[in-house]
Amino acid sequence: MSIELKRGEAKFVQGCVASFAREFERGVVAVLAGELRGIEPPEVRELREQLHLLQRQLEMRGEIRVHDTMAGLIKRVLASERRRVAEELERPLAKAASPGVVSALNLQIKRYDLLLTREPFADARMQAIPKLTDFMSIRFAAEAMPDAPRLQPRVYDEKFHILEAPRLFLPDLAYYRHECALRDASIAVCYIDIDDFKAINERLTETVVDLKVLAPFLELIEAWTFGHGHAYRFGGDEFVILLPNARRDLALAMIHDLRTRVARAKLRAKDVKLSVSQGVCMVGPECAFTDREILAHANTAKAFAKKHNKGNIAIVEAPAWTPVLP
Repeated sequence: MSIELKRGEAKFVQGCVASFAREFERGVVAVLAGELRGIEPPEVRELREQLHLLQRQLEMRGEIRVHDTMAGLIKRVLASERRRVAEELERPLAKAASPGVVSALNLQIKRYDLLLTREPFADARMQAIPKLTDFMSIRFAAEAMPDAPRLQPRVYDEKFHILEAPRLFLPDLAYYRHECALRDASIAVCYIDIDDFKAINERLTETVVDLKVLAPFLELIEAWTFGHGHAYRFGGDEFVILLPNARRDLALAMIHDLRTRVARAKLRAKDVKLSVSQGVCMVGPECAFTDREILAHANTAKAFAKKHNKGNIAIVEAPAWTPVLP
């Protein structure tokens, strides 16, 4: 059995493989050689040989046929390169004002998405890639990566000074994605919206709501998140929670618990009972999306939950990446 690729597709994948191989050489092969006195583990050697063989198959003239055992490796390469390129495009996308320019930039990402969602890559299991922590302890692996993201000093929401400032979320997510990848762990990002908040504001006035509703609500969120992750205030009634090292079942159990605590909360405004709609995005070590895309997925899941029934929870995760009610 073989995978048939058009000439243009093969050339595109070939470029992805070359870029992936360079990063693997820099981030794994060279580091291990320096830290372990030139030793190359057999798993590392095998992957290098696989990448070289894949490159040769993609360079063949005439009809391009790649052995179907390469599907998982190609999927892993495409996912890794998609994330890298998408992150590089975020800055020019933020600057672009012309719809044509925005469309042209997004087209660069669409090429990856089209391949990742077609057969046989859509159903292929991503091939596991050797990482530093397969051969070194976590502490020494982290020390060998001086360019890795660092957790920034804490800054708090300017109005209430209870939850963390929203500008910390993206660098925090980058840090925890790196750290969790070293440990083969997942992350949960939860987007939270207070139901019917506008009606509460209109009935009680903003000043009263800030003092008697929002402040105790934020304190509840902060107390619940303490020791588990980070909570950020994104706006008047929108909040984001970051839960590192949380599997799907653990994340959902925690989010259900938070919803229950909010419903039972005794606020300073005695006649107010709150409910929240929550969207959860599960982020695995191999996730191809950028940090901003992950936040957008969590927001989309929150909107889906609210649309189906206020007070609901929706989750978005691989491989479908479409919101569902768990």
